[in-house]
Amino acid sequence: MGRLSLVNEVGARRLSLFTALVFSAALSGCEQKDVRAEEGASVTKSRSVAIAANPATAAAAAATQSATKSSAAASSAPTKPARKLCEGQLDKEGKALPKKPIFARAASGAPEPEAVVPSGGGKWTWLNFWAAWCVPCKEEIPRLLGWEKQLSSKLRVAFVSLDDDQRQLEQFLNSQPAAGLRSTLWLREGKEREDWLLAAGQNQDPELPLHLLIDPAGKVRCAVQGAVEDSDFQSLQALVAR
Repeated sequence: MGRLSLVNEVGARRLSLFTALVFSAALSGCEQKDVRAEEGASVTKSRSVAIAANPATAAAAAATQSATKSSAAASSAPTKPARKLCEGQLDKEGKALPKKPIFARAASGAPEPEAVVPSGGGKWTWLNFWAAWCVPCKEEIPRLLGWEKQLSSKLRVAFVSLDDDQRQLEQFLNSQPAAGLRSTLWLREGKEREDWLLAAGQNQDPELPLHLLIDPAGKVRCAVQGAVEDSDFQSLQALVAR
């Protein structure tokens, strides 16, 4: 009986030792998994921090997001319809242009235009009032000259300066290339300008740029306030084809 107790005690000790070893191995595996999980989280966090800390990456991401928003806004924005020049004005009786001569100015070496607004000859006249201090006026001059070339059989373009400073006007004309605006009619400040504009049916102190369309008979058929755009060409083409 004593020998049997000894055997049982030894077996119990071996079972206890085996159980302890199995538990220790399982615990070690769990710890390794936790360490790997922590390391993975640390790597992911480190990469996120690196991306946020990189100005070039952050700027590229912001630019991409901004471009996407702009593209979406542009695609959803309504298309602006092309305007019809002189709409509702051509049915009215035209007013004859004043016959009184006005001044003219030209760049050095360039011929001065005749001292009256050209009209007749089977052509329409697009009369542009401008000034050297007027930014949109200067920006649209090449456009108007281009229209005159494209519609040369039906349209001429004439320019009338409303500059107050003669030196500024002459400096601008002298700065123009050979194919640019190097001469112009000029309504000087004062009574001469006011009387001429009133006789043409216009405001004595108009906002610039201002355009008048004059028919082949020499009568003002419509006024266009503000700068013209490339999109206005087809409308003008239809007008002079009447």
